[in-house]
Amino acid sequence: MTSPHRAAATGVALALSLALAGCSGGSGAPDGWTRVQDGWLQVDVPDDWTDAGALDDPWTLSRHDGDDATVELAGAPTLGYYRAAEGRGILLASMQVGGYPDFAVVEQSDPVDSGDLELTRTDFTYAAQDGGDRLEGVLWVGSDPATTKAVAVQLTGPDLPADVVDQVQDSIAVLDTDATPGT
Repeated sequence: MTSPHRAAATGVALALSLALAGCSGGSGAPDGWTRVQDGWLQVDVPDDWTDAGALDDPWTLSRHDGDDATVELAGAPTLGYYRAAEGRGILLASMQVGGYPDFAVVEQSDPVDSGDLELTRTDFTYAAQDGGDRLEGVLWVGSDPATTKAVAVQLTGPDLPADVVDQVQDSIAVLDTDATPGT
């Protein structure tokens, strides 16, 4: 290949790679999603979700699906130093005792260890505060097996979209940052 042909091929390859990069929400998130990093937590949220305001500790990250706020994501970006199953146990105890009316676990997974992330999942239901329909939720607790830095993510709402649940689950990561756990 001559030099002009090589330059043209390089230009086409560069344009193609830039076009493909434009298909993501930035920082590796798929199109339509934003990768959020806070404390030790990394998780993808839909682009059009907005900050839902302050929550109770350890839940300091919050996003919801807009003005109606039917689906909410809460994150505990510095849960503490726990294995995933231990962190889940602590959170479930607080959810069952005074946290969520009529709280019930529907299904939960054993910790899945991918080498750099140990992750648990708990699907649950609870009663709406206003006496409305039962709500559903998914709680994930992730832990770095080497450092035991633990994070948690929770989705709640009347009907959780499967694509949102799947992307949130697939995107959870524990970052190696200098953040310190809350009290």
